Amino acid sequence: MVHISLASSTLTQLPPCALAFHPSDSRFVVVGTYKLEQDGRRHGALQVYECDGGNLKLCNTIESQDSSILDLKFSPHDCSLLASTHSTGKVCLWRVSLGGEHGIDVDLISAREITDSSDTLVLSVCFSPLDSALVSVTLSSGEWRLLSISSESSVATVQVEKSFMAHSLEAWTSAFSSNGSMLFTGGDDSCLSAHDLRAGMQVWQDRRSHGAGVTSILSFPYDDSQIWTGSYDEKLRVWDLRGAHRKGSVINELSLGGGVWRLTHHPRVAEKLVLSCCMHGGARMINASDQPSDSSVVGIITDGHESMVYGGDWSSDTGYFATCSFYDRKLNLWSYR
Repeated sequence: MVHISLASSTLTQLPPCALAFHPSDSRFVVVGTYKLEQDGRRHGALQVYECDGGNLKLCNTIESQDSSILDLKFSPHDCSLLASTHSTGKVCLWRVSLGGEHGIDVDLISAREITDSSDTLVLSVCFSPLDSALVSVTLSSGEWRLLSISSESSVATVQVEKSFMAHSLEAWTSAFSSNGSMLFTGGDDSCLSAHDLRAGMQVWQDRRSHGAGVTSILSFPYDDSQIWTGSYDEKLRVWDLRGAHRKGSVINELSLGGGVWRLTHHPRVAEKLVLSCCMHGGARMINASDQPSDSSVVGIITDGHESMVYGGDWSSDTGYFATCSFYDRKLNLWSYR
């Protein structure tokens, strides 16, 4: 088992639900927060923390007065481009620049409403691994949408290219296949759906394998024949996609002790490690074995959080990762060896 220890802990100003380390400078981690007031108003913020000598220090806050932030991702093609999804049907693009007064500057370059109603939440965002202009988002209406983005240093445009009603309840998550030709989506209806983007059609659905909503999907840059899914039923499932029309079948199943809300690759592919945020169950470190049926839990976090762990990410160049939990507003930095 991997030895994991708490390096630093701090409280965020509002409940955190997503975080991401800067891809090229892992001193900085960006946190998205979400607050629902009693009058129904939602608001949040982007908060940037510096990991200074193993300690977490708040260095910048960008308020979002009109909406909460549900997800955020850095572009794999441009480490200065950050996308965030919001509770008012909006997707924001940010230019993240190293240096300046705070050591890192975050500037809004686009704010685009991409839903038909401001009551629709944009729940997740995912960049295509091959096409730098293509992004998928999932909505509380059950839809997924493909967006085309074009960004310069100080301005960006976002256009809706395609939409599809894939789920009867919230569409929690999406992931592109490693070659970018397929899009997989998961919903609160316990359904995993596969879409061929070249043919422009849904090619299969699975409504039987998950005992509750599908909350996370992970594809593999070095293996296009498998994906992983996580569910509210507290299980991680490994799928073999080598059936007809890339129809998937479950070849491994791990019980993780909490709803599997988020699955994140280690940025160094050779490490073959995956971080799982397991809601009330804490977090798990999983070995992505060369034989998918042999993948197993190699690290466990059950202490340090007293609430739902929704966000987590790996530091790119050091032996650290971070997790955040919602109601207790905890942001934790962990070392491992």
